Amino acid sequence: MPAVYRVVLTAAAVICVAAALAIPGYYETTTLWYKTGVDKAMLIAGQYCGLTALMLVYLQVLLAIRGDAMSAIFGAANLIRYHRINGAFVALAAVSHALLVLVPEGIANLPLGKKFWPEMVGAAVLFFIVLLAVSSYFRNRLHIPFAIWRALHRPAGYGVLLLATVHVLFVSESFEKTGPRLLIGALFLSVAALWGVKHYRSVRNNKPSSPQ
Repeated sequence: MPAVYRVVLTAAAVICVAAALAIPGYYETTTLWYKTGVDKAMLIAGQYCGLTALMLVYLQVLLAIRGDAMSAIFGAANLIRYHRINGAFVALAAVSHALLVLVPEGIANLPLGKKFWPEMVGAAVLFFIVLLAVSSYFRNRLHIPFAIWRALHRPAGYGVLLLATVHVLFVSESFEKTGPRLLIGALFLSVAALWGVKHYRSVRNNKPSSPQ
């Protein structure tokens, strides 16, 4: 029976990713109208890398939650291993997104100022993603105590979840439409709700018993 659940959950994840990746092609941004050749191809690839990074961030949080149901279906040890591997792909997709978007526009024309606050949020997300990846994979070499690493890793990861969603929803014209916003909003709220349930249960289970 766990095998059936694995297939169903994997299929659901693939459908969600496919729906998200279809957005740039269906809701094309006006920026692409003024680009041709390699520059246009890089911008399109950058959009796909950005959305891929967001989907992987959602998956990363689900892997970090490791609820009883997911542990029973996939195995707790496997979820930990998937979380580690997925973290590397998140960093790769995020860095690729930034490079593919910035290079065609010119590194000298970095979007700065209040007008470009979604881009500034994206820069913060990239910084934290790289920081999380480096601190996770080189924790022992950097001599970071596990307790300190864990205390910083979790809130930073959940911060990335929120900020990455905000960045995607407001940085591109593709997400000014109701459909794309509803899809990304629903995915974010679903992940956030699962995290909330897990956190509530954890707090409730660790709560001291009332004196009799």
